[in-house]
Amino acid sequence: MTIAVVVNDEGIVTPIVEGTILRIIQQDHSVEDVRNPALDLTEGRRGATLRKAIELGATTFVAPPETFCKLSYKKAQEEQISFINIPANQSFAQVAEQLKSGTIQQSNELPADEVVASAPVTK
Repeated sequence: MTIAVVVNDEGIVTPIVEGTILRIIQQDHSVEDVRNPALDLTEGRRGATLRKAIELGATTFVAPPETFCKLSYKKAQEEQISFINIPANQSFAQVAEQLKSGTIQQSNELPADEVVASAPVTK
């Protein structure tokens, strides 16, 4: 299992569009940080970060509330991404510890009230 998580400069796990770092955690617990592609866009931000995570081998995404919109969530499910649903404002250190101890669960779905509406596409 390769895990994607977005964090801010303070090390807090954030929704896709809020963090500066897309962090990829490999099965051997090695970590790769890349700039969050959402920072450079005004549209398609969640989808861009999801695509980058998949390109980097992610099969699971850590998801605090509002990480995905309906379109990006549908795409993640189509790509067979699993989710680790966490409360808002958890530090990466907390999540990493929970991953190592096995106290965190992954799922194929997120609570519907934590997936936000997709912005209309403008042309």
